[in-house]
Amino acid sequence: MYWPLYVINEQQGSTDREVCDGVNLKLTFRRTVSEQVMNLWWELVGLVDNIVLSDEDDTIIWSYNSSGKYTIQSLYVVLSFRGITPIFVSSVWKLNIPPRVQFFLWLLSQNKLLTRDNLAKRRRVSDPTCLFCADKESINHLFFDGCIAKIIWECISELLNLSLGQDFESVARFWLANKRHGVTNAVFSAVLWSI
Repeated sequence: MYWPLYVINEQQGSTDREVCDGVNLKLTFRRTVSEQVMNLWWELVGLVDNIVLSDEDDTIIWSYNSSGKYTIQSLYVVLSFRGITPIFVSSVWKLNIPPRVQFFLWLLSQNKLLTRDNLAKRRRVSDPTCLFCADKESINHLFFDGCIAKIIWECISELLNLSLGQDFESVARFWLANKRHGVTNAVFSAVLWSI
């Protein structure tokens, strides 16, 4: 991660214990460094401050599970979601909108709507392009990047005095505070449903 520091470091190949006394990093460099490399140094020092060395034997800990033990399920989550659990998905069910729109938004958040790119995964699609332009039709294109969607989101952004419609997260972030943004969420849901 800190390659610019490593290449000018005079202690290459040393162990952690040899270059850190538990409080300070003891590294020397071949030359003076630029401001950018110095910022990397301070970032590294900040990381080292959080490390506690002990004389106990090392153990293998699976960091993608709260128990620290490897499971197939935890590996599946890492591979499917890159270790990130989408927080907006569960918020869909708390919105005060019709159930069919909740289900639609859930499909949208999971990238499961039958846009042409998703249909192409199941069967042959003769024309994968959007009906309104020549770009490939995907969920992101149809609901946020397409020419029609951009115009709609610009109008809604102007009416509500908010910046939204760039991507799914720009709209879904309001779902987390549904009580404060109830009307706004109803408008966003109606816009997505209409598109």
